[in-house]
Amino acid sequence: MKKSFPFEYEAYIAGTAFFNRREKGAYVDLLCYQADKGRMTLQNIKDVLNGDFDCWEKLKSKFIEENGLFYNRKMESVKTGKHKKTCEEIAIDRVKLDQMLKDQKQKFYEDCKPWLAKYPKDMLRRFYNYWTEMNKPGTRLKFELQQTFEIGKRLATWASKDKDFVSQQPKTYEEMLELCKNDPELWKHYKAVKKEGERKAVFIHID
Repeated sequence: MKKSFPFEYEAYIAGTAFFNRREKGAYVDLLCYQADKGRMTLQNIKDVLNGDFDCWEKLKSKFIEENGLFYNRKMESVKTGKHKKTCEEIAIDRVKLDQMLKDQKQKFYEDCKPWLAKYPKDMLRRFYNYWTEMNKPGTRLKFELQQTFEIGKRLATWASKDKDFVSQQPKTYEEMLELCKNDPELWKHYKAVKKEGERKAVFIHID
């Protein structure tokens, strides 16, 4: 007979929203071990996680320790058939998740602030709104789903594709010829500015 246990995917998604993929895999391995063998010693946990034991520092919040043995309360309840999460408990989990998402969005907002010295506010707002969009289950922000995310590099790429930002950057005469070759009226929206000591003028957007 194949061994199994109920998997409440909605509760799992909410409960592991801030685990990375490696941590999620390690967490599932520990749940499977407990489902099969019961409560675990720390040595059992080390054996199961092996080279991923560093994940335990974050995962241990999901387990209770009693008399040197660790167990996940929900898994123990599932195995004994005594517990099913109430609507109230699910609601509490959702409130906690919503608060964590709010904190993550605030941190991302604060991380964007220093770049106001380099990029216009409107562009940064578009960047912020795009990367703080939530996934379909409402558990993660878009920027958290990326394998790597360096704001400086992401902003540089964003700026190079942002039409409003690009249009406002100073342009050389050659760039203006290329820009206006299909629409000569664009010349009216720029003026030539020549800095002291510079041999050539650049053209800046004026409206």
